[in-house]
Amino acid sequence: MKLSHILTLSLNLLFCSILISQTPETVEKYNEAVSAAKTKDYKKAIGLYSAALALDPLYPQAYYSRGLSKMQMKDLPGAAKDFKKCIKLDAENAKAHYYAGYCLMKMEQNEEAIKSFSRALSKDPSLSKVYYYRAKIQMQDENYDRAIKDFQDAIAKEGADEKTYYQLGVCYLKTDKAELAKQSFGLALKNDEAYKPALVEKMKLEYKGKVYDKAIALADKLLAIDGAHEKGLYYKAMSQLKSEKLDASYATFNLIAASDPTNKNALKNKANISLRKKDYEASVIDHTALITVDTDAKNYYNRALSYMQLEKWNEALADLSHVIKAQPDYAEAFYNRSNVQLQLEQSDKACADMRKAGQLGYANAINYIPALCGG
Repeated sequence: MKLSHILTLSLNLLFCSILISQTPETVEKYNEAVSAAKTKDYKKAIGLYSAALALDPLYPQAYYSRGLSKMQMKDLPGAAKDFKKCIKLDAENAKAHYYAGYCLMKMEQNEEAIKSFSRALSKDPSLSKVYYYRAKIQMQDENYDRAIKDFQDAIAKEGADEKTYYQLGVCYLKTDKAELAKQSFGLALKNDEAYKPALVEKMKLEYKGKVYDKAIALADKLLAIDGAHEKGLYYKAMSQLKSEKLDASYATFNLIAASDPTNKNALKNKANISLRKKDYEASVIDHTALITVDTDAKNYYNRALSYMQLEKWNEALADLSHVIKAQPDYAEAFYNRSNVQLQLEQSDKACADMRKAGQLGYANAINYIPALCGG
């Protein structure tokens, strides 16, 4: 329930209250203030509550009501002060404790806010929203077990919306209760099937659990809401890749790369997929794009392999030479450069590279040395 709805309900109840201990003039000012608050003229209401309090400084309900109007005016320090004055005069007013706690929470005075919320619940355990707010503070303070208990109590008292179930799910995740987290995110989505935070977390859990079809389905729901959702695209692509749907995965990584041409993960996976599929023309293009953001020797090596398959020997030679310069102990690069040099009829260089590959421990090279180098 939104704060404005809670405050409106409180104001309506106050308007109907019977005031018997104040003078008629004080009561008149108070009721005028309540009427102004009901029409959302909170500035006027505050002035009238103040006038009532000038006539009777020991009027707890006027402090409480003025506090509500100050909250609506975003004057949280002033509201908190009024609620505390109300509590001094009427310590049993559970809602005064509640709203004092809310103001303190918004002012990031968490320790005092928890105390106020706890006092509110000791007066009236039915205030379900208090459990929710106290739980949120417990989350911020990383007291996840206490937060779980408060979220559970909030749900037991009055049910829950998607946000409460989502927050509960996050707490379960933080305490390594993945299945309970998944259930909570599922309940959040029952309340609102388009609630993106729950979709994201449930999708991630399905991916982590290797239930890739469900992860893809959840990603598709995210992308139906937001076609460029970064995590939706990433987990869809990765789930497709893990389930060997290479064409689909390539297409999804391509979407990511199209929106962010410097996305190293997308470019790397595109290049790897095209090489796995033996689409060597695409592999050259994809590895070239990858090299613009990641100059790791492995990327040049893989592009060289693709050039070799396309019989582009000079291009392969250039890439393998780059790899060897960067990593002088890369045995496979010497072995493959030897093969390229054979194609270019550079027998002496081919022999030297094959020997080097053998010296670095590459078994295939050791077997070829006698035939290639003689003796």
